[in-house]
Amino acid sequence: MKRSVLITLLCLLVAGLNAQELVRSTVGVSGTSSQLKSGDKTYTVQQSVGQSSVIGLYTANSLAIRQGFIQPPIKILSTGGDNDDLIDAIIYPNPFTSDIRIVFNETLEGGIDIIIYDMLGRVVHNMNTRAGKEINLDLSFLASAQYVLLLTSEKRQFKANILKN
Repeated sequence: MKRSVLITLLCLLVAGLNAQELVRSTVGVSGTSSQLKSGDKTYTVQQSVGQSSVIGLYTANSLAIRQGFIQPPIKILSTGGDNDDLIDAIIYPNPFTSDIRIVFNETLEGGIDIIIYDMLGRVVHNMNTRAGKEINLDLSFLASAQYVLLLTSEKRQFKANILKN
């Protein structure tokens, strides 16, 4: 009995040591798009990240189709240079207990949308107000947690993480 338990434990130990093996792999990040005409219709074929294999590759004439994932197009909001689409503001106190003050480094004209999200992405507060040089927000109704504050005025915005004690 002791011998069989010892042999079983030894086999499990050896199997565990062999399982800790690093396998080297590479994922390619390349892709192309081509337009194909068939009769009076034009089709766009996209090829992206994929691994060549017998299962995942089909070749006919000069066309190769490979299994993979098509990434959605990325919209670049800012290149890091001119930040005319950002609102310059300061929020204090942060962390806060009941209310926060938002001070703008410029006078904003028109209305401003204020949206507060919880960490699950749910809207917990949404309001529209006239902007000026500063805004005082009473957030005493919020539970103690971390939130994301989003201010939007025309096509400009300001985002900040706020913490309620």
